[in-house]
Amino acid sequence: MRRTFIVFLVLALLLGAVYYVFFLKNPKFSENEIVISIPPGTTVAALTDTLAAHQLLCSRIAFQLAARTLGAAKDLHAGRYRIAPGLSNSEIIRRLTGSEYALILRATFPEGITIYHAASIAKEKLGLDSSIFMRFAFDTAFLHSLGVPKETKSAEGYLFPDTYEFLLSADPKGLLTKMIKHWKRLADDSLFEKSDEENLSLEEVMTLASIVEAEAKVPDERDTIAGVYLNRLRIGMKLGADPTVQYGLHLNHPITHDDLLTPNRYNTYMNAGLPPGPICNPGAASIRAVLHPAKSRYLYFVARRDGSGGHYFSRTLAEQDRKINMARANASAE
Repeated sequence: MRRTFIVFLVLALLLGAVYYVFFLKNPKFSENEIVISIPPGTTVAALTDTLAAHQLLCSRIAFQLAARTLGAAKDLHAGRYRIAPGLSNSEIIRRLTGSEYALILRATFPEGITIYHAASIAKEKLGLDSSIFMRFAFDTAFLHSLGVPKETKSAEGYLFPDTYEFLLSADPKGLLTKMIKHWKRLADDSLFEKSDEENLSLEEVMTLASIVEAEAKVPDERDTIAGVYLNRLRIGMKLGADPTVQYGLHLNHPITHDDLLTPNRYNTYMNAGLPPGPICNPGAASIRAVLHPAKSRYLYFVARRDGSGGHYFSRTLAEQDRKINMARANASAE
């Protein structure tokens, strides 16, 4: 009788311990879910500290015991997860080792951004280390392995602008890979199959497309602007593109006359031909404009300065001077 009682007591204690460790509801102090971030390489001990800091556990020891028993350590994935207060330890572990409650990480990279801006977006929206992002963005062996032109010295021009999503976690190298592979699919498709500019290398196409992207504020003008620059290249005329000077000097304001006279590799007022490489990351429309430019005899253009974002185009310098005066008059009228 006494032995039976002892066995019963042991079983009761064991069942009670199992219930306490796995199924007892933790404190429910709110109806709102808490977002928990799990960095790469997180241990069960570190996860316990995070959950305890958010007051989601009634016993740190019980949670660690449950996590280790259920093998959570090998199933933890970096990411952000929604955890509701008042869950049992087993319910918390189930949420943290699956994808149902994982938050989708999303970042939008607009057309015309530079790799420096892309690094800051990656940090802000995806929580990535921008210095690591930049290190891989200049790793030529890595970039060439993804199919960018051999002349390429950085990822500038090849990070295709789009919205990118990650279910659990992102890392700088993975993000760069995803963006460049997106560009590569575009470069391999029919967009490049019937180019009107067969004399341009892929690197030259992307470089000129980046200039068109930076210059064109009105979408319908992209092919005309591309045509102007190609006309200049054909006759050996300097491109004279303001965005290249801004890029070379790392300016975030309109260029001045002194900027135009400052020597640097990207100064297309002083140097003939295309700059050393792309100055931003162009979208498909700007790439298409370079491959299929408008046919014209335009050699010049100037911003209208009337709030439209458009340009006046000219064939001769005399005509350009008249258009500049028109633009000045527009600016004075505002």
